[in-house]
Amino acid sequence: MSRQPGPALQGDDLLLASSSGTPVSAIARLLATDEDTVRDVVHAFNEKGLAALGPQWAGGRPRLISDDDIAFIVTTALI
Repeated sequence: MSRQPGPALQGDDLLLASSSGTPVSAIARLLATDEDTVRDVVHAFNEKGLAALGPQWAGGRPRLISDDDIAFIVTTALI
């Protein structure tokens, strides 16, 4: 089972090590992650470029207030 790399710096280090020919197993040990994660990051970088290193936002709680509700509150507060 793969897991996401920690801080963004790990992605940078991972790609640098990979581009210099360091074996996947050595990169995984160095960054305390598993080999599948190393491969996933390298493949994502090859597909998306630097955008692959950005934060991957997902999930979260759905909004409870709409844009119309916000406009009403602001209008009411300004009266």
